[in-house]
Amino acid sequence: MQPTKKYLYYKPAKKYAEGLLDRRSCLMILLAEAKLSQRVAVVPRFQLGSHHNHGKLIESYLIGEYFGIDRLDVDCIFEEDFLPILKDIPQDKILNINDKKSDKKSDARVIVRDLKDDNFWNLKLYDVFALAKLYHGVGVKFVIPEVTPTQYIKVLGDNILSRLQRPIIGLHLRRGDRLNKRLNDSMNEDKILSKLSGFNYNSVYYGTNDRTYKINDKRFFSSEDFKDILGEIKDNYLLFAIEMYVIDNCDISVRTFNDSSPFYHIVDETDKNYAICNYSMHGSNNSFKKIPKQFIKCTYEDKTKNNRKAFVRPRPFIPRLIKTIERRLKQV
Repeated sequence: MQPTKKYLYYKPAKKYAEGLLDRRSCLMILLAEAKLSQRVAVVPRFQLGSHHNHGKLIESYLIGEYFGIDRLDVDCIFEEDFLPILKDIPQDKILNINDKKSDKKSDARVIVRDLKDDNFWNLKLYDVFALAKLYHGVGVKFVIPEVTPTQYIKVLGDNILSRLQRPIIGLHLRRGDRLNKRLNDSMNEDKILSKLSGFNYNSVYYGTNDRTYKINDKRFFSSEDFKDILGEIKDNYLLFAIEMYVIDNCDISVRTFNDSSPFYHIVDETDKNYAICNYSMHGSNNSFKKIPKQFIKCTYEDKTKNNRKAFVRPRPFIPRLIKTIERRLKQV
């Protein structure tokens, strides 16, 4: 006889339309708590902001469209499939809580978290966060993420890679937000070419959110050079996911920030990752940060270590205030 399934349902009153990485990181919180409590995760639809998608808002479960979660070994069900099941569950078998720590041994059929919004990082579930960071990786842990590309993304990405001559360098240049002037200037064509001169390569695939950016070198290629493969894609988040897959699977991968781990799980764990700057995307507003003259080598953290470093740590108020005053004084 099969054991009765128990569910974990995050039910936000408000949804925020953010980028794919932000929404993926929040989903990992839900999946991590479901894993630790041995429950089925009820996956809600997330909103992907229009500001990154030509003015068009997208609603998606994310799973199956932008990545797969088979490696996580977490049982899940989409919200629309769960709601008919919920109607048949007696009220006394449903436990409603908010953001407090839940009893992992609760015999409730359904634990419902009634939340004010779907920014799940605001929850104070630190044991859950530790696992979620290992699932997600990017921006919080320099580990190989556990999420995988969909077959559709893999096929298109492999098609692009097959047309590039190896060795290939993958270059992700984040433009616009989370930049300061020095970092922005460090991506000028002449500086990028200078820094790449120390590598042995025959082609470069560069992905960027800046449509006007271009490197005039015959070895450099962007999505514009593969319109026969990508031309029908209108979803900019999907295009981003494909480009991240390509960059992940190049012989050398160079990303903008030093906490930008691979976007997807990759089998190759060799030391091939570099960053343009030596600080996190979360600390990018400091305009006085110096940019290294050469790319910074990034090495994966050991997932088996108990005391893994984190890129994002809470900082005491007084030191932050002093730093803010120092920056203001420099601007005078």
